[in-house]
Amino acid sequence: MVFNFEEEREAQKWWTIVSSSLREVQKASDSMLASQASSLPAAAAGVSTDQDPETALTLELSETEELALHLAQAIEYGDEEVASQCAVALARQQATLSILLKESNYPTDDISMKVGVEDATSSASITIRVRAHTTIATLKQQIFQDYGFHPLVQRWIIGQCLCVDERTVSSYGIRRDGDTAFLYLLSAKMAELTEQRYEEDQAQLMLSSTSSLSDAAGETHKYNTLPNMSPKKGWGNEAGRKMDIGEISQHLDTLQIGDLFSAQPKPAAASLPSPVQAGWSCPKCTFINKPTRPGCEMCSTDRPDDYVVPGSYKPDETELWRMQQEQEGILQYQQALEAERLKNFQQLLQMEEEVLVPNREVLECRICYQQVAPGEGVLLRECLHNFCRECLRQVINYSEEPEVACPFRDDSYACSSHLQEREIRALVSPEEYRRFLERSLVLAERRSQNSFHCKTTDCRGWCIYEDSVNEFRCPICQALNCLLCKAIHEGKNCRQYQDDLQVQAQNDSAARQTNDMLQTLVQIGEAMHCPTCLIIVQKKDGCDWIRCTVCQTEICWVTKGPRWGPGGPGDTSGGCRCNVNGQRCHPRCQNCH
Repeated sequence: MVFNFEEEREAQKWWTIVSSSLREVQKASDSMLASQASSLPAAAAGVSTDQDPETALTLELSETEELALHLAQAIEYGDEEVASQCAVALARQQATLSILLKESNYPTDDISMKVGVEDATSSASITIRVRAHTTIATLKQQIFQDYGFHPLVQRWIIGQCLCVDERTVSSYGIRRDGDTAFLYLLSAKMAELTEQRYEEDQAQLMLSSTSSLSDAAGETHKYNTLPNMSPKKGWGNEAGRKMDIGEISQHLDTLQIGDLFSAQPKPAAASLPSPVQAGWSCPKCTFINKPTRPGCEMCSTDRPDDYVVPGSYKPDETELWRMQQEQEGILQYQQALEAERLKNFQQLLQMEEEVLVPNREVLECRICYQQVAPGEGVLLRECLHNFCRECLRQVINYSEEPEVACPFRDDSYACSSHLQEREIRALVSPEEYRRFLERSLVLAERRSQNSFHCKTTDCRGWCIYEDSVNEFRCPICQALNCLLCKAIHEGKNCRQYQDDLQVQAQNDSAARQTNDMLQTLVQIGEAMHCPTCLIIVQKKDGCDWIRCTVCQTEICWVTKGPRWGPGGPGDTSGGCRCNVNGQRCHPRCQNCH
C-alpha cells in the first residue's frame, strides 16, 4: 500500500496519525500475535466447503491481505519468528506480492544524472533530475513525458547492467550528481510498438498531466489521503475499543478511493491543446529546435539547408542572448585565429633569420642512432629531417657532389632534398668549406663537355672553350695550351709536335708493354673501357658500382654500361635499370647498387 503526498508537511502530519495508531494497535496485538500465528496454517489450508465460492473467495483474499499486513508489521518491528510464519503461510497460498522499500528509506536529495542517449544512427547527451528511490519504470515514464520516447523502446544500462523496471536507480549505483547512465532507443518495429498504442499511451499521459495541473490549481490537497481532524462516525474510539490494523487499512482504502473519485476531472475542465511549437525538426533525433538554431540542441546535427526561418518569428530574450553569445564567440574565434597566424608568421621570420634551425625536442639521429638533446641537432629546411651536427658535417666532407643531398634513407623512401648553402657553410669549418668548394669546381670541370685543364703538372687552372678558340693561356701558371693537341708545345706548331710524339712512342718499349697489358685485362674481363671517355678502368673488389676517375661517370660493372640514364643519378629510363620492378640488372648482379 503506497500513499503519495505533494507536500512534506502533509506527509509528516499523516505519519504522526498513523504512527500513533500503530503504536496503540501494537500494544493490543502483542498478546495476540502468537495465537494468530498458530492459526495461520489453518487459515492457509482453505475455507469451509459449506460456503459458496464467492463468499469463500472473499474470505480468502481478506485472510491473504491480513497475512501480508502482519508480515510487513513483523518485519518493521524486527519480529523474525512471526515474519517467517507469515511468509510460510503466504508461500503455501502462492500469493503474488510486490515488496518495495518506502521512500523514507532513501535520501531525499535530487540527483543530476548524466544520460548518454543513442540509437542505431546517432547519439546525444542529456541531464535529468532523479531521486534515489526513482524506479526504472518511473524513469521511463519521465523520459516519455519529457522527450516523447515510449517506454517500450527504452533500454536503460547503468553500471554495465541491463536495468529492470522494478529496481531503483540507487540500486544500480546512481547516488550523487554526475553519475552516468546510458539509454539505448530501439526502433518501433523492434519493440513491437504500434502507432495506435503510442497514441493511446500519449493521450493517457497528457490526460494524467492535465489532471495533476487542475488538481494543483483548484485544491489545497493534491491527493487528500489525510483524514479530517474532526471526529466521524466509524472512525476513532468507540466505547474505548482499539481498532486493529485491518480496520485502519480498510478505512484508509475507503478514504483514498473516495478522494480519487472526487478528484476525477470533468470533461468541461479539460485543457485546450497546446499550440504547435515553432522550429525545425532534427533529421536524426527528431528534436524540435528553435528556428534560429544553426544546429540541433540534442545531437548537434546541422539544420536542413532548405529550412527558412519564418518572417513572423520573434526570438525570446533567452534566444536573443544565445544569438548574441554566438556572434561574440565567432568574433573571438576569428580574433584568436588571426593572432595565432600573426604569431606563427613572426616565428617563421625569426627562424628564417637563423642560419641553422635547431631541434626543439629530443631526437634519434638516423645516421649514428644516438640520442640528440634539444638544440644539439639540426632541422633541414627543405625536408624537415633531423640529424646531429657531426653526422651532417661528415656527410658534407665526404660528398662528391656540389649539391649535398639529405642523407635520410629507409626501406621504401630516399629523400631527394638538398642542404642549403648557408647550412653547409655553418656546419663545417672554414678550411673544410674551402675544400668543399674546390671539389665542387673540379666536379664542375669534369662534367662540362667543353672544359680543358691546363697541362702543366699540378696546376689547377682550367677553362670552358668555344669551337672557334684553339689556344688557352692559363691564368695561374701562364702556360700556353694547345686545345687541338691538348698539350703545351710552345715554339712548335701542331704538326711538328705530333711527329715528335709518334717517334717517341716507337722508341719507348715501356709504353708499348703498358698498352699491351691493359688490352689483355680488357679481353679477360678484369678491366673495361669507360662508356663515356673510353679510358680503361678496373674493379679491385667489392660492389658492382664503380665511378670513372676521369669523367666521374657511374658504371655498372656486370653490365659494362652506365648505371643511370641521360638524366644522371636517379634516372631509370636508361642505364642498367637495377631493381626496377624488383628485377636485377644481370644474373651475376650482387644487388648492391
